Amino acid sequence: MTEGFNAKKVPTAEYGQPNRVPVADMLHEIASQSVAVNAVMAQMSNQLEKLDKQKIKEANHIFVTGCGDSYFAGIAARLAFHKYGGVLMEPIEALEFGRYVAEYIPPDSIVCAISNSGKATRSVEAAQQSRSSGAYTVAITGNEQGWLAKESDLILDQSVSLDGLSLTMPSNLESEDARASFGLANFLASLTTLYMLAVHIGEIRGVIGSSERADLHEEIAGLAKEIDNTVKICTPRVQEYVDMVGEQENFTFVGGGPGYAMSLFYAAKSYELARVNGTSQELEEWAHEQFFITGKNTDLVFVAPVGRSYSRSLELLNTANVMDARTIVVTDDQGSEAKREADIVLPVSGQISEPFMALPYCVPGELLAALLAQARGRDAFEFDSELQYVMNMKTIQESELYSREN
Repeated sequence: MTEGFNAKKVPTAEYGQPNRVPVADMLHEIASQSVAVNAVMAQMSNQLEKLDKQKIKEANHIFVTGCGDSYFAGIAARLAFHKYGGVLMEPIEALEFGRYVAEYIPPDSIVCAISNSGKATRSVEAAQQSRSSGAYTVAITGNEQGWLAKESDLILDQSVSLDGLSLTMPSNLESEDARASFGLANFLASLTTLYMLAVHIGEIRGVIGSSERADLHEEIAGLAKEIDNTVKICTPRVQEYVDMVGEQENFTFVGGGPGYAMSLFYAAKSYELARVNGTSQELEEWAHEQFFITGKNTDLVFVAPVGRSYSRSLELLNTANVMDARTIVVTDDQGSEAKREADIVLPVSGQISEPFMALPYCVPGELLAALLAQARGRDAFEFDSELQYVMNMKTIQESELYSREN
């Protein structure tokens, strides 16, 4: 139990120096991250067998909770659980879940809490509150000795290494000559783990057979190649767009379903890497809300995979064009109306199944944030001061835990 911290006190440098990441290193990581997909798949194969099969068969609800990228991964994977797992999965942000939902969930629920560091207080809190309600709790983490792992019934350890260096944070700087890293592979690791989990649950529940499971595993593994290809074909288009925007500091990202998860991810990278204001919105809600402030000085980025929301993306792309916005479309449909109508198309390689789209679709947002940082002469992940860095760590890792008795 943590007692929290006093933000008014000057923090110490107990967390070490901020990890400043030059843009060149950031771009190297974006181009190299795909190896995490197959590495996590290999690691998860045996770990998933440890899940309580009876609890999986009896579960009526699965909740996925976390903060930041961990939460976005849950939203991105929801369709895979519905389609292949045959169970209702609801992603809920960790504070909302731990303090407003967990107390009321039925005991036949399964709760997957994600924190790669294993130290995010809100994710720990969500796991604790879920166990108090009788739910079966699974920690998805890169730290099997961490706080989250200790508060959960089962651990899925997604930490993986290559040539002795960690691909996923907390640290991949074991070697002095290793490139600095922001840990983008963490997001791929969480996505891959959730996709594997969805397929595993579907087989246990009889929704899919072993043959379809093998086909789905092959499909997920094949997306590593599409990540690499997307880096190659998308980088020059992103650079073209960055050269076009000049000093623009405000961007709106929209998407539906898994595309909404990516809009959240793109916005987060814009804050963290480029230090510009990226706003995320659900596709339909943009038409009801931000539409009223859309005009000539608006940069609107549609995350538009071929799938259930694609037709609506095209409709709203036309609307945005009429309103004289600058329109950017991220899509795997290269011969589409979007290509004809948008100011810029950021291509995603391959024909991607929508339930798994987030693996290659993360790339354009990462490239955009990194190249925006480069254009502004900033490191790709740059704290203004040691104080800001330490306060960030303390705010996330040393917060007071919620008690139902409060």
